[in-house]
Amino acid sequence: MATIPTQTSKSDPALSYALRQLAWYKRTGSRARFFHQAGEITVLLTTAATVVVAALHASAVVTATIAAVTLFLTGFRQVFGPNENWVRASRTRVAIEHAVVRYQLVAEDERDAAAQRALMEQVIAICAEENSQWAVQQRKRAAGEVPHDHAAPISLDKA
Repeated sequence: MATIPTQTSKSDPALSYALRQLAWYKRTGSRARFFHQAGEITVLLTTAATVVVAALHASAVVTATIAAVTLFLTGFRQVFGPNENWVRASRTRVAIEHAVVRYQLVAEDERDAAAQRALMEQVIAICAEENSQWAVQQRKRAAGEVPHDHAAPISLDKA
């Protein structure tokens, strides 16, 4: 992953805005990745533990409690979709990174109002597309559908 300089000046509000959005999507993606991976590992562990404690003839309360934790975590995945959130945030972050890198390749003295406006509009469009995908995901969840990660890629990565 490329390292994007985060130095901004008050005279370049478009770059400042883009970098704030980039930082937000990095944090959001990291948090979603953590919840996804922690949830998946915990589901694996509690599923295996349920089988083991049942085989060891543990009490019904212990076996049922471990199975209930597994069930809860499975429901958590369905309701909150941390994997879909992670994928969507990652796609958005990369699209914003590309826009910022292209903008930073322009010499600072050539970053006029038109270039700043173009960067701002591109970042706004990228974020709007991500918000639209999030809304579609929420509507599917409300309708009882289980959304899968078949969202269209954030395709606003234009020069």
